[in-house]
Amino acid sequence: MRWTTICFDLDNTLYSHEQAFEKAIRFCFESILKRKNLIGEADTKQLFKVFKQNCDLYWQDYESGTLTPKEYRRKRFLETTQLFQLPFDADDADEFQRTYYNVVDVFSEPFPKLNLIMNTLVAAQIKIGIITNGGADTQYNKVKELDLYEWIPNEAIFISEQLKIAKPNRQIFDIAKQKLESSGRYLFVGDSWEHDVVGAIEAGWDSIFLNTRMEKEKTAHKPFAVCTSLEGVAEVIFRENKLSNVLKG
Repeated sequence: MRWTTICFDLDNTLYSHEQAFEKAIRFCFESILKRKNLIGEADTKQLFKVFKQNCDLYWQDYESGTLTPKEYRRKRFLETTQLFQLPFDADDADEFQRTYYNVVDVFSEPFPKLNLIMNTLVAAQIKIGIITNGGADTQYNKVKELDLYEWIPNEAIFISEQLKIAKPNRQIFDIAKQKLESSGRYLFVGDSWEHDVVGAIEAGWDSIFLNTRMEKEKTAHKPFAVCTSLEGVAEVIFRENKLSNVLKG
């Protein structure tokens, strides 16, 4: 068996964060428009399109610390609503964000055959875990919504906010390895080249790059495989670990 321990990223690895994000944000816009008696004043599809553009536009300022998390969230909301001439303020932005946190996990739907993949790994006595960046409450809610506790115990879930360490820092991978206490080789599966491929390889793990967003390789690091779907990842794992390929049929 090539890998005795396999950890996964969460967002865009076990489910589509983009789809859940859009559905949740559009729900939040619909909710706040309804509360303000502004239904019909703006289309949620167009609001989301501009909102996403502002998310991307100001993301670098957020990552660099130029904007605090609250400033970033207010800015992307207010820049969007001002373009549509909607009468919202900073308090509305904060309420919008609270609503988002309360509902985003509800819109998280697992990638096809996730259950089958996890059942196969557990049956093969492979240790599995999650290493993810993000807020603890939000990520735990997603884990619960995706029914991942059926296969992954709480002590095998490693979240950056809780540990005060984020990928690609190798320390988060080292902590996971220490806690999982498994012999043999470790594999990490994720969708971010910088966070998941570079981070895992630098920590001495093998890596599979789940390139669902057609991201370009940014460094000379060599993942074990590059796949475009979770099923493709499973095919690699099943082949290399000499497991029966039960994905078909």
